[in-house]
Amino acid sequence: LPEVVSGVSPPALLNGFLLSVGVAAVAGVVASRGVLAVRPAESMRPESPGKVGKVFLEHWAGLWRRLDIAWKMSLRTINRNRFRTAVTLVGVVFAVGMLIVSLFMRDMTNYMLEKQFYQDQRYDYFIHFTGPLRQAELTAVSRLDGVVKTEPVFEAPVRIHFKGRSQEELLMGMPSDVGMKVLWSDTGHPLALPEEGLLLSRSTAVKLGAGPGDTVRLESLLGLGPTRWSTMQVAGVVEEFVGGTSYTSLAQANRVVQESRLVTGAMLKVDPGFAAQLEEELKEMTGVTSIMSRQKLLDGFKEQLGYMYYFVAIMAAFAIVLGFAIVYNASVMSFAERKRELASLRVTGFTVGEVSGLLLKENLLQTLTGVALGLPFGRLLADAYISAVMQSETYAVYSFAVVVYPITYVLSALGGVLFITAACRLVLKNVGRLDLVEVLKTRD
Repeated sequence: LPEVVSGVSPPALLNGFLLSVGVAAVAGVVASRGVLAVRPAESMRPESPGKVGKVFLEHWAGLWRRLDIAWKMSLRTINRNRFRTAVTLVGVVFAVGMLIVSLFMRDMTNYMLEKQFYQDQRYDYFIHFTGPLRQAELTAVSRLDGVVKTEPVFEAPVRIHFKGRSQEELLMGMPSDVGMKVLWSDTGHPLALPEEGLLLSRSTAVKLGAGPGDTVRLESLLGLGPTRWSTMQVAGVVEEFVGGTSYTSLAQANRVVQESRLVTGAMLKVDPGFAAQLEEELKEMTGVTSIMSRQKLLDGFKEQLGYMYYFVAIMAAFAIVLGFAIVYNASVMSFAERKRELASLRVTGFTVGEVSGLLLKENLLQTLTGVALGLPFGRLLADAYISAVMQSETYAVYSFAVVVYPITYVLSALGGVLFITAACRLVLKNVGRLDLVEVLKTRD
């Protein structure tokens, strides 16, 4: 995995500081220019109602007549403050989008672990030998207590050439009837290992511009004698999360280095009750240079990913706080501007609940629309994020899948409803505290 960067990054702090100050300054300047543009004499008069045309629903007379007075008032108020409505809507969309991006990282890693360690790799141990051995010598490993099945592999470093471009790659040869390793196409379908031909890794296929049906040249880099050259036809493209490995049959891989029946390692299926004993026996074998336990590797990944969940939680918390601040700010401004109107409704017989419901309907119309738009927007952000990561040289050999489970959309929508409800409840408490006499006094 790429090296974990820790510590404090001065450029990141500086960029974050400048971005924050810049956004706040632009917002302050725009608001101040709007205030300074008002003539002093006009500012001392009561504010006149804004101009408003018909609400779009009024064009459907049948539907408009079925709405009660509270919904009509809410829709007309939203139509009157279109700019504020648009800003609030955009803010909620971004807040929900941030929730999707935060939570999808958990979905993506869980999917990759499930695919890599449970669907792709069906062996328990992968061992490498100190050098190429004759396939017959695997008998010593197959006879160890606890070994249920053994499948040989031959790995050789090669350089693949195609139309003037080249890419170094690890070529892995496996038996044609391999059962402990599943290969998948970029469309999600399992690939059969061809007797003749090459299954090219997706990352290398993209770099070379090669695809099924193309013929590539392989230059052996194993170091066994002089450099050997061979020609192969691309039979398919393999989709793997950690790229850099292409596959062919065991016999074909041997022919690349002009040898026969050589192996460099083996995949083992082991009885769980003998796993610890088998590891010790493999460590004592002089010809074995490395032992990879699939379960231990999976446990290590899960331990490292535990730190990522803290990051996800922090990002989700920031998204909720952002959404809360946007909705609360818009609600407070709307309430402050409409105190006299709301007090008049109270005096004419509207209850506190009815007036609160009027404000609540306005907020729900804006913010729930923002939540609905934020869900697909979050998916687009996730796609853009992964595309940017894939273009980085650090992650050049990685293939990340954009996976968003339905529960992520549900949690993001609930998070949006949560910050909307919390912000509205705080503002609606002020409706019952209105001093009707004070608000309705005529000011000179």
